[in-house]
Amino acid sequence: MPAINVEPGQRYRDVHQGLFGMTRTEWVVESLFTGTDGLTYARIVCASDQTQRKSLSVDVLSDRSRFQRA
Repeated sequence: MPAINVEPGQRYRDVHQGLFGMTRTEWVVESLFTGTDGLTYARIVCASDQTQRKSLSVDVLSDRSRFQRA
């Protein structure tokens, strides 16, 4: 898979279908960091609910079968 450039402020949509159909949750990249395993991670926050945050590897965020750039 080709590497893409992930930067703070970029928006991504979850492409997985939820229990009740497509939710199309939009996530905003807050920051990037290097984990203790040496991989680069993106800390993302839900655009519609700022209390929802998670950290994903840049490789997962770049996977088009999981996320789509908004």
